[in-house]
Amino acid sequence: MSVTLSSANADPANEPVKPQIIDDKSPICIPFILSRLKAHKCQHPNKPFFIGLNGVQGAGKTTLASAVAETLREKEGLETLVCSIDDLYLKHEDQVALAQEHAENALVQHRGEPG
Repeated sequence: MSVTLSSANADPANEPVKPQIIDDKSPICIPFILSRLKAHKCQHPNKPFFIGLNGVQGAGKTTLASAVAETLREKEGLETLVCSIDDLYLKHEDQVALAQEHAENALVQHRGEPG
């Protein structure tokens, strides 16, 4: 994932510049994940399929997880559950407050740093 900040994204009413998120992972990762899902279904038809993602802050984990979950739901008809470690140390309202307090920081608009 890459995040681009530009004046083209700025609101004329002097609102903070909103990042443009470019998902460069999904076109590569989703076909691979779907191939692993197909193999898993053949070998273990009654067992759940788990996907784990890791990476540094801002790498695109949340963006990719959202795209994978949407693909699995809409194209494969599967129930999905996305759980982030961020969900374990910051309550939703705390994440929202952090994003509002640091509106200029694109990296905390969805998730904040641990601790």
